[in-house]
Amino acid sequence: MPRGRIPQPKALNDLKGDPGKRRRNTTEPTPPRDWPDKPDYLDPVASVEWDSVVDLLDNMGLLSSADRAAIEMYCSAYSRYRAAEDNVRKFGEVLVSPKNRYPMVSPYVTTMNRNLETCRKFLLEFGLTPAARARMRTAITKDTGTDELTGYMRIA
Repeated sequence: MPRGRIPQPKALNDLKGDPGKRRRNTTEPTPPRDWPDKPDYLDPVASVEWDSVVDLLDNMGLLSSADRAAIEMYCSAYSRYRAAEDNVRKFGEVLVSPKNRYPMVSPYVTTMNRNLETCRKFLLEFGLTPAARARMRTAITKDTGTDELTGYMRIA
């Protein structure tokens, strides 16, 4: 297995730019630019998050049906995070052990943190965090008079 950082997809690389002018992979496969089908077995929280993430990725020009499984895994982890968060609010972060009456960390906190970390990793992969966006760049094109849309943004 190759060592080092996991390579970024070309679309994210183009947005982030390459100040070091490193050699890029020019043979990267181009995924289809279409909407993935939403799985019908997602729970309501995951389904709402699916719609939100798919819309964001489409607006950023990063949506592909090839990412269906990754989006599904993110949405499922997000739903589990939200369920654990609700239980932490309901029962508290610290529980009293029924056996010896000592305080202990709620298992919901552990579940919440594990799914939170999973969500964070997926959001970084998709470029959907402030830190990931801060590394991206866009270029404003000047109006040349040949286009009826002025001041539009294009991906550099």
